[in-house]
Amino acid sequence: MTTRRKPAILKFVLSQGTLVPLLVLCGVSTLCFPNFIEPTNLANILKQVSIPGIVAIGMTFVILSGGIDLSVGSTVAVTAIIMAQLSGDSSVLALSAAVLAGALIGAMNGLLIAYARIEPFIATLATMLGLRGLAFIMANGESVKTAKDTWLAQFAWVDIGIIPLIGIIFILILLVAMVVAGHSRFGRSLYAMGGNEEAAVMMGLNVKRNKMLVYVICGLLSGVAGVMFASRNGPGQPTAAEGYELVAIAAVVIGGTSLAGGIGKMSYTLYGVLILGVIPNVNNHHGVLSYWYVDMVRGLLLLAVILLQSRLTRKLEVG
Repeated sequence: MTTRRKPAILKFVLSQGTLVPLLVLCGVSTLCFPNFIEPTNLANILKQVSIPGIVAIGMTFVILSGGIDLSVGSTVAVTAIIMAQLSGDSSVLALSAAVLAGALIGAMNGLLIAYARIEPFIATLATMLGLRGLAFIMANGESVKTAKDTWLAQFAWVDIGIIPLIGIIFILILLVAMVVAGHSRFGRSLYAMGGNEEAAVMMGLNVKRNKMLVYVICGLLSGVAGVMFASRNGPGQPTAAEGYELVAIAAVVIGGTSLAGGIGKMSYTLYGVLILGVIPNVNNHHGVLSYWYVDMVRGLLLLAVILLQSRLTRKLEVG
């Protein structure tokens, strides 16, 4: 009895995550809108995806470990307000306080999940609602203006050549995250925890500590995103970053990371982030359709990618 060889094309597609769909999307966009491929437009896409992309990196750590974090959008809002409120006193103080606040929020989530044993969905949902209310209280229901004429208020508008500085920061954070997730003991522990937490405990891994650290990293990166958001958009707003948690989760899943945990690659999150960024950019080129269509297309694309990945995986297993 001979064993059928697994189709090489399926192995290639699965090994590349959603790079192939991203390339197809970009190719079709270029055919429809020739100026899509212009460097200035590509730089604009990078600029638009950098802030939610940093949030998605933190979300990837969490999902790889088998968790979820619904509080990232609210964390961005709170840290953006902190940055705006302190920007007139000291840029260093404002930056440090905002990032530290994000890390502390992540630590609170980690304590609730790792040590109080509350389900991640419930714990972070409660944090999301609480932080959104806190954002309105801190800002007194209004926008908090960022102090002008400071480097912290202006860095998100800086371009190096045509490449946005926030895009460079996003790529650098992604590279560090790729090394941590793919080439460190901590990264390997995330895959073990996400694959089978009980087995990870039996292997001698400090699951509680690592789980706590995962949420600290996610909160810290949300704090970084909050600083960039306030610098990019001017005032800190209580309603800032609404829906960021869903965009981050969608980017991670479209990138091929399993919501069940233990499967995926940090680099693939970049593909998911770019796909979600190209869609509104193409809509802007079209110039006719309402932005509401963007969310509809994103939802359909998410469903299509999940179904396609599931189908290809089954075929590969059978083949």
